[in-house]
Amino acid sequence: MRLIKTTGYLTFLASALVSAQSHAETEQAWDFNFHGTINTHAVYVSCDDSGGSVAGNALLCSGDDATSVSNGYSPASFQFSAATQRNGFDINVVLAIEPDTTDNSAFNGNGDNKAYRAFFTVGNSEFGTLKAGRDYGIFGLDVVLEDMALGGVGATASIRSPLNTSLGAAGYGYIFSDRLSQITYSKSFDNGLLADIGIFQALDSVSFGGNGYVGDSGSERPGVHGRLKYTFSNGYISSSFYNQSVDTVDDDYSASGIDLTAALQFDNTRLAISAFDASGLGYYGLLIDSADVTGTPRDSSGWFTQITHKLGATKLGFNYGVSKVDLAGVDTLAQVKKQTKASLGVYHTLWEIYTVSGELSSMEAKSHQGVTIKNEAISVGMAISF
Repeated sequence: MRLIKTTGYLTFLASALVSAQSHAETEQAWDFNFHGTINTHAVYVSCDDSGGSVAGNALLCSGDDATSVSNGYSPASFQFSAATQRNGFDINVVLAIEPDTTDNSAFNGNGDNKAYRAFFTVGNSEFGTLKAGRDYGIFGLDVVLEDMALGGVGATASIRSPLNTSLGAAGYGYIFSDRLSQITYSKSFDNGLLADIGIFQALDSVSFGGNGYVGDSGSERPGVHGRLKYTFSNGYISSSFYNQSVDTVDDDYSASGIDLTAALQFDNTRLAISAFDASGLGYYGLLIDSADVTGTPRDSSGWFTQITHKLGATKLGFNYGVSKVDLAGVDTLAQVKKQTKASLGVYHTLWEIYTVSGELSSMEAKSHQGVTIKNEAISVGMAISF
């Protein structure tokens, strides 16, 4: 009898444990996902042969024409994610490895091990969402996502030794948002308003053109970025800002920028327009050639406009952008004053995952003394998403 009772008790206990374990697994289940994209483009550039020079523009080519077989504006991307819920809160974890497919050095001598994002989010519709980790920043993000060159190339960059990606219209109408180590809070409201505010690790100053300030930012305080975005039935309007301190050898300054972006959808036609104004922030990307060699900040501004139209699985598009840079400190008249770009693109999707594209782009840089250099580019490429 005791054996029967003991056996019955053990059976009940085992059943309870299995039930509890099953319940725990149900409550704590994770949904895993993997997706990505790979793209490659054959690019031909007619380089400038005028013999002119514009300081601060090192990415346009001069002399003989050049070609590349390289990434477009989007890097290759392999994204792993996991999602679950805890006590009414959605939790998401993301790791995105975003290398290029380009290298003209043996044994991968130009590796790009910083091209990744790793972050998590915690939140719900009532309390909002907190993001922590390394992800694209808020400033300028909306206009980047509008740029049709995400499916192509846009402006070429260092065509003879390509960078991780091409430029799209970065430096030709907007500043690229870049990946930032950040803690950012976002809250959506019922009236279509979205608000973001956060802090990030301040970036150090670098130079593409060779005549910009290079140095440690000092990291006296975290940078601050934010955005207000209002979405309505056929579009949105948003404004974002960026601010961080920068220490230089002689002094320090505040690198800051603000932008305004709007998009409207009319059936199969989409219009987008954006403008920015910045001080000590750069004109290609954040803190790139943002000050003269002594650390005096340069003011910059620009605007970008685009129209796209879909015909079935084919998208046609045209965009045009302008960026302007003021002289600062010891800058000479040879310094770049204005950069412009016009692009015409065709993008056709097959099987919902494979895209072929073709683009024509014309890029121009003009100095404060009136010297102009021009490049024309044609590209044909392909991309697959999975």
